[in-house]
Amino acid sequence: MLQAKKCLHIFCRKVLSRNYHVAIVGGASEIGQTIALLLRNQRTVSNLVIHDNAVHTPGIVLDLSHIPTNSAIKGYVGSDSLDSALQHSDIVITTGAIQSPGLSEKARLHLNAEFIKSFATRVSKVSPIPFIGIATEPINVMVPMATEVIRNNGEYDPKKIFGITSADLFTAQTMYASINNINPQDCKVPVIGGHSNETVIPLLSQAKPACNLDQKSIEEFTAKFRSQEDLVTNAKKGWSPTLSIAYGVSIFVQGILNALDGRPNQIHAYVENNDFGTSYFAGTVLVDEKGAGEMERYSNLSDFECHLLERAIEQLRKDVSKGTKMLELA
Repeated sequence: MLQAKKCLHIFCRKVLSRNYHVAIVGGASEIGQTIALLLRNQRTVSNLVIHDNAVHTPGIVLDLSHIPTNSAIKGYVGSDSLDSALQHSDIVITTGAIQSPGLSEKARLHLNAEFIKSFATRVSKVSPIPFIGIATEPINVMVPMATEVIRNNGEYDPKKIFGITSADLFTAQTMYASINNINPQDCKVPVIGGHSNETVIPLLSQAKPACNLDQKSIEEFTAKFRSQEDLVTNAKKGWSPTLSIAYGVSIFVQGILNALDGRPNQIHAYVENNDFGTSYFAGTVLVDEKGAGEMERYSNLSDFECHLLERAIEQLRKDVSKGTKMLELA
């Protein structure tokens, strides 16, 4: 009888589970290709769309088509085809220029700002507006910018716009597991704030299982955690982290698909939120088929964490303002 119930449950889940249409804008970039590879093998992704302005985009699509999965894949090249690429999407992911040798931070910011403004204008015309996951750096600036463009140009739903910050959560989790010699899958370290060295905060006071770390160790952990992207960039000889970020995007997509499938769950993201002294904030968010809901709150933060939070909020306000000013100057 128990085995029969288990089989019935599996059968019902298969019947009730839908298949979904996912588009990656910037899908021929280094990070976009890795995201596409990971999503290509997700069973609930029935249609995967790759859009990019790069001339090698058709080759990326052809390469991915050789992976034997029961899903369709299609590519679009050029800005004129972006509207077609966005149609019927349940989720749209954006990538963008990454830090690389020969590309200054100022140049990358300009490229990604132009990219996000163009994308946001076009996606705002899609109805109903899909879930939007922005992995375009700097996320603290690009998400408010995209939101403002969408708000002013078409259909707007703040519950469906996310900055993808899953990688921060996984980095804290693996680092914490390493210093405490435990399985990463058996621990949890909440991360809040934003998505930059100055704004991301690992809450060791809330970590599970709790481990006794003295104040010096906590401060050293935080400093090392905040410098992980720089460490990877230096080790990759000037290239940004992409593999762990792509993995985080794939987990984000799966979380959204679960929510669309009627299974509300928690994801880590940077979203429009006025509860923490700034208009945008990152943390663990409950998501259902309608979008983002409540963000998880924590009590009894340490004095050190409260200090970091105050500084992070100051910087987040500047980042949000920076995105708005860039739009005004456009």
